[in-house]
Amino acid sequence: MKIGVISDTHDHMENIRKAVSIMNERNIDALIHCGDYVSPFTFRVFDELNERIKENFHGVFGNNDGDRVFLKENLGQICNFVGMELISEFDGKKIFAAHLPNEETVDAIARSGIFNIILYGHTHSQLINKYDNGVLVVNPGEACGYLSGKSTFAIVDTEKMDAEIIEI
Repeated sequence: MKIGVISDTHDHMENIRKAVSIMNERNIDALIHCGDYVSPFTFRVFDELNERIKENFHGVFGNNDGDRVFLKENLGQICNFVGMELISEFDGKKIFAAHLPNEETVDAIARSGIFNIILYGHTHSQLINKYDNGVLVVNPGEACGYLSGKSTFAIVDTEKMDAEIIEI
């Protein structure tokens, strides 16, 4: 299974549109947004996802998501918002996703081996790290490109247990 992982879109509609187009072209199976959509109107671009991805579109809130009620009302038509943390299973792999865990928390969760894949955002820095116990940790970086100058998202392959950073 291929899972798109995106974070920190921060209303950058052009980059969201490019990411959605790439995800549709790459025929991913699911999408997890690790927070900081920011405004409810972003649903207009995410609505361009193909139907298979929309059926498996999950998201957590970030610290800059101001109008969570309206965001959930609008984007919630195509995205399964779960609050601040996602704990789920995809393709037999237990996944934890959040926007804002600190590095010590991510490290502790990874070392525990409770989850196979840990996804997070907030830092605007991309990271792919595979622990000795096989746990895969991925931060897709920032789709907006505002802080780092690089607009990125990730694709996680659950069969290979690896990930790829895609520059938008």
